[in-house]
Amino acid sequence: MINPFVIAALVAVSAAIMLVLRWSLAVHSLSADARSEYAGRQADRPHTIEGVDAGTFVRIYVDAYAPRWTLYASLALLGAIAITPPALLGLVAFWDWITALLGTSDVFAPGYYPWMFYMFFGLVGAWALCGFLAARFHHRRTPEAFQAALMRARGESLDDVVIRRQRPKWARRASVIAASKEGRK
Repeated sequence: MINPFVIAALVAVSAAIMLVLRWSLAVHSLSADARSEYAGRQADRPHTIEGVDAGTFVRIYVDAYAPRWTLYASLALLGAIAITPPALLGLVAFWDWITALLGTSDVFAPGYYPWMFYMFFGLVGAWALCGFLAARFHHRRTPEAFQAALMRARGESLDDVVIRRQRPKWARRASVIAASKEGRK
């Protein structure tokens, strides 16, 4: 009989391979889209790519729109596979040490409910740590937005750009109400 952890590891490795395959197909498709976008911009609006060569444009486009989450999800799955054996050994060793230190009864022996509860949540915590680290790296390494990266590649300063926020509808109504109250006085 095959160990359930081996089955889970095979499923996780298969999922990681599928995620990396999805990423590579998306990058290939985005590269083709970027090349056609660059050619279209050269024809219609050459001022938007002034000073930017095709290779730089493709890199900026792919970096901005590639599904990076697939790489980090596959790394989280592979990390969970890698951390499972040491986590199991560490959890069992810690359980044996703490139960021997406290001199607990047979109710806390391996195989009973307290031990199962501890092992379940210990493994889930180890796997969650892998997901946390993958999410942390994903957010830390977020590339610049496409328009901002393109502006930077053209040599424009982003410090001079002012983005006006549209005033929310409730604020417009509030200013009308305040003005009408002042008019009554």
